[in-house]
Amino acid sequence: MHRLARIAFAGVFVLSFTTFVFAQPQTQNYSGRTVAAREVLVRFRPMSQQVLTQIIQAHDLDLMRPVGRAGAFRLRSRRMDVDALIRALSTHPNVLFVEPNYVIRAIGVPNDPGFPLLWALENTGQVVLGVPGTPGADIHAVPAWDVSTGSTLNVVGVVDTGIDYTHSDLAANVWSASTEFTVNIGGVDITCPAGSHGFNAITHECDPMDDATSSHGTHVSGTIGAVGNNTLGVVGVNWTASIMGLKFLNQNGSGFTSDAIDAIDFAIQAKTIFGATGEANVRVLSNSWGGGGFSFALMNEIALANDNDILFVAAAGNNNWNNDIFPTYPANYDVPNVIAVASTTNTDEKSGFSNYGAATVHLGAPGSGILSTARNDGYRILSGTSMAAPHVAGAAALILSVCSLMTAGLKSNLLDNVDPTASMAGITISGGRLNVDQAIRACAPPLTPDFALSSTPLTRTISPGDSTTYTISVTPSGGFNGAVNLTVSGLPDLATATFDPNPMLVSEASTLTITTESTVVPATYTLTITGTSGSLERTASAELVVTETVAPESHAISPGNRSDRE
Repeated sequence: MHRLARIAFAGVFVLSFTTFVFAQPQTQNYSGRTVAAREVLVRFRPMSQQVLTQIIQAHDLDLMRPVGRAGAFRLRSRRMDVDALIRALSTHPNVLFVEPNYVIRAIGVPNDPGFPLLWALENTGQVVLGVPGTPGADIHAVPAWDVSTGSTLNVVGVVDTGIDYTHSDLAANVWSASTEFTVNIGGVDITCPAGSHGFNAITHECDPMDDATSSHGTHVSGTIGAVGNNTLGVVGVNWTASIMGLKFLNQNGSGFTSDAIDAIDFAIQAKTIFGATGEANVRVLSNSWGGGGFSFALMNEIALANDNDILFVAAAGNNNWNNDIFPTYPANYDVPNVIAVASTTNTDEKSGFSNYGAATVHLGAPGSGILSTARNDGYRILSGTSMAAPHVAGAAALILSVCSLMTAGLKSNLLDNVDPTASMAGITISGGRLNVDQAIRACAPPLTPDFALSSTPLTRTISPGDSTTYTISVTPSGGFNGAVNLTVSGLPDLATATFDPNPMLVSEASTLTITTESTVVPATYTLTITGTSGSLERTASAELVVTETVAPESHAISPGNRSDRE
């Protein structure tokens, strides 16, 4: 059974036969690559209804629908294979380009045993995959968190196998539509309900639940934004985030170029639809997948994302080859918003599997032995440039939480503030590994140096004539490292106080010693310790309790009265 569908094309309405639009196509081999059987992606020049009808009939098409909004169409023939379609259509004067609908796969390597340590965020030399780490060979997330721990104002779209949006360590950071909204995918209106979390480009439904055995998309999402400071599991680059699931890879980690385009287009449309409120302000797309050949249709959709101020972070690939010579897509697309990411180890070496390219791969990021979230409230360790890319996507989101940058500025900020490393020198554009702390401080408003003062313990109790001590500490913030001069007020009469040392530095504690005379008045005294450093003045309170000295009571004891004896 066929049904007639009217689609807008070249400024006129045309008729095309469509059937099983959302069914997953069969596959075939074309030039050594796996592609959708009897399908191609085409972009036409403007043409008449008559010419288009001739194309449909000559190629026996049973499917013709738009893919994305950059002018591409997905065509399927009942009888012609991909090779025949490309040969026939490539010579047609009204065809701008024709290409296969490539099968795309998640980028990843088999899971190896490792220690459940987030070395990529803070490397203290922990052993990962049996190898002791190099302290500091990480993205420097911990100091970056002094500036920001994230925000829900900017959305990260994870174009992958989906996301387990019920995961206890992810649910609070998953994007959720506040109201019903409608997108148009492939010429078909799709209404997503309030409370939905993204899109499934395979089924054309608004449910991006991860069903992959590898938990690939859920793992990527956890690196970007597993909930922080919740006493549970792991933490992402962002403690607070908004992650949109954009599923186009199936449970085995493979998908089609056309579905990848639809997933990206959903994010662009959602951003536009919610433009007034900004609740779907997609600024970053994380793409841990690759394969197939060059696709004009996909490149044009990525360019459309660039036009909508969206950074496109892509895994460089896991073939240990030079992308300058052997291109890996989508990482190799020469579009301004693309950042291609190589993988590094816990010793700041290039991961053995990672692709590279002095002219095509932008920077490195941790990707070997990465612990993150998995489906069904699980956790697992995975390795690959798939794990490196979300560190960069997460860093981009963290930077955007405090820096008002357009996509070009965001990309420059990330690349201009890497840690130069020997392993990335000469094989990446930046020559370094991601440093989110340096990047966020390069654009964030300058922090105001400050400090807080504290006293331990809060209360001391003594008798007249006795002495006691308190420990005074300084907690710095905003890069404060000055000397602090100390004074104390509220002392009782006939009492003296000294600080040692005074002034004190943030790296040391000072001892406050209070000495009273025997005739001091018993009472409870509230002490105010004041610390000054330049124009800064901070205080802390403590209590001194002076009790009355009670003389022992005298008893006359008779030798015969033994009941009064101890």
